Amino acid sequence: MLHSTRLLCGLLTGLFLLNAVPAATAQKAAPVTKVAAAKAAPDYFPAADMMTIGVYYYPEAWPESQWARDFANMRKLGLEFVHMGEFAWGLYEPEEGKYTLDWLDRAVALASKAGLKVVLCTPSATPPVWLAENHPEILMVDAQGRRMEHGTRQQGNWSSPLFRQYVAKINAQLAQHFGRNPAVVGWQIDNELSHYGRQFSYDDFSKARFQAWLKQKYGTIANLNRDWGNTFWSQLYQNFGQVRIPNQEELVATPNPHALLDFQRFFADEAADYIRAQATTLRQYARHQWVTTNHMANHRDLNPALSRQDVDITTWTTYPVHGEMFGQNGPLGFRLGSANGLGFMHDFARALNGSEGIMELQPGQVNWGDINPQPLPGAVHMWLMHAFGSGAKLICSYRYRQPRAGSELYHYGFVGPDGVTPLPGGLEYAQAMQEINQLRKLRKPNAAMPARYAARRTAFLYNFDNRFDLDNHPSTTRWGTLEHMFRYYGALKAMSCPVDVITEDQDFSRYPFLVAPAYQLLDKALVDRWTAYVQNGGHLILSTRTGQKDRRGMLWEGPWAAPILDLIGAKFGERPFDMLPGQVLGKVAFGGKNYDWGSWGELLVPNAGTTTLARYADQFYTGAPAVTTRKLGKGTVTYVGVDSYLGDLERDVLRSVYAAANVPVEALPDQFVVNWRDGFWVAANFTSETHAAPVPAGARLLVGTREVAPGGVAVWQE
Repeated sequence: MLHSTRLLCGLLTGLFLLNAVPAATAQKAAPVTKVAAAKAAPDYFPAADMMTIGVYYYPEAWPESQWARDFANMRKLGLEFVHMGEFAWGLYEPEEGKYTLDWLDRAVALASKAGLKVVLCTPSATPPVWLAENHPEILMVDAQGRRMEHGTRQQGNWSSPLFRQYVAKINAQLAQHFGRNPAVVGWQIDNELSHYGRQFSYDDFSKARFQAWLKQKYGTIANLNRDWGNTFWSQLYQNFGQVRIPNQEELVATPNPHALLDFQRFFADEAADYIRAQATTLRQYARHQWVTTNHMANHRDLNPALSRQDVDITTWTTYPVHGEMFGQNGPLGFRLGSANGLGFMHDFARALNGSEGIMELQPGQVNWGDINPQPLPGAVHMWLMHAFGSGAKLICSYRYRQPRAGSELYHYGFVGPDGVTPLPGGLEYAQAMQEINQLRKLRKPNAAMPARYAARRTAFLYNFDNRFDLDNHPSTTRWGTLEHMFRYYGALKAMSCPVDVITEDQDFSRYPFLVAPAYQLLDKALVDRWTAYVQNGGHLILSTRTGQKDRRGMLWEGPWAAPILDLIGAKFGERPFDMLPGQVLGKVAFGGKNYDWGSWGELLVPNAGTTTLARYADQFYTGAPAVTTRKLGKGTVTYVGVDSYLGDLERDVLRSVYAAANVPVEALPDQFVVNWRDGFWVAANFTSETHAAPVPAGARLLVGTREVAPGGVAVWQE
């Protein structure tokens, strides 16, 4: 067994006290590529290290006399790197063209002397006041036409050519200065690139770039009018210069959904282009340093897949606990976070280019949520070890010291505002780093995934266009796109399936199972790939709302969901779907049980040879098929035409698919997650009850106990 938390906390507290001193993306199906192998990157993250842990630090916020002490204490916590500089543009360049990097030189040198590697950042999230005052056109404009002012962050407009020029200049200065410094191992581009609650910028630069994007995509205004259905409500345009950004604040009725879909595609492309431009500047000068940017977890407006070739590792930000209730976890869900939300992002980011990690993971209580409860003791450690089990290469926390000024005064760090008093989350990070060091010694190089686990490998197909379109046109307030996807993802994890969340340009033929929930926008090319996948022995699971529209967001001129009818071996009734109001719940019968539903249910009419698995048990269509399955070639296609209330129907249908394929699965409690990584099994308990980890007799338990308490972890080797 590794050292206990209590012993580690006592040792580290003593150490601290001893040291106390004062381009337009094509919308057609992309060619299949093996993205992870697309470029041979240097070995920035050696396999033997498995996962490394670091922390954010702001030397500019603290007396320079305390820097050496702080870096030394980070190292005593076991941390291996420190992250600096993402909000420091005003310090890097206090006046236009006047650069002051000497303070950062000293901070980097002190960190290196303490034994820490350094990650530096481009400061584009916080343009300095002189830039905003001299060139207010670089500031974003919100939906109400108000230009943002200097202050806080992310007020810069990355569609402004001038803003991009200034960003390139400061990035070049930083990369030239630190690009060959052996203490600096990596760069982070920007910080949570977005405009937060403002969402989009509606300025003239963005409008002009959107118009250019549209012209490149459509060629002629006639094509745009056709694909946007602009004869409806007399929305026809005569030239691209007349097209405005769809903005609900300046429209009486709802925006054209096809225009909104294209603008969201443009915005994601534009953000990816901005990331690419910054990465290009860094790589022009930096040598042997990796590049990343930290996306926000499961954020909708930016698509990390568009940047997979521009970064060496996909990293992201997550704060699992800041006031949400996660009912599936039981009464402690608000202190533990969601295993689905964390796991889905790990499995998505990892599959993009083979390397992923969390660049901001909560260290304790935060201050910007609606309520901001304390995490359950042990939860921070659980998130870290869950990340380890998910295959993360690095974890970084925001932040080392709790601030004394600014908007995040009540945001926990590893230590309090005095710089020396350890806080509980920091000690849990230290515990995790100590455990990782012990596990490194026990790692078996080239450990093969156990055959029983590999047999249930599952690809989860994810497409941002579908998420845009479903969220733009949900048709019922009870529909939630991410919630629907998490029902399937959570069911897969309860079965202990290894999951890769992949995009269409990745190869899914190597997975025995493929789940594609609510895949609303598609084309014949994708359906042909699905069909070939099944005929060759794959097991495909589709869910409600799949195939209702083409890539433009238009309904088919033909039967409902026409392209998938031959594939699923069924058609839809004359009333294709239903939705129930308010809190009304309908019933679906499957396997001798009834399941609740309310948001979306489809009425299927199976062909001969297609088996009905579940039927509606009430409403005027009692007895109508809700779930079907069929054999096709060597594989199977299952269509789940209803969105259940609790996700239990999806779980049991998935179990039946794997059972029919003679692939045994586990029956873990919902939100009790078991992952395999580098020869280690890692269990993390996000539930409110104690559960036994599935540790085989004779296995070597390395961390935790077989009985895993809420917020607890168990790690073992077989």
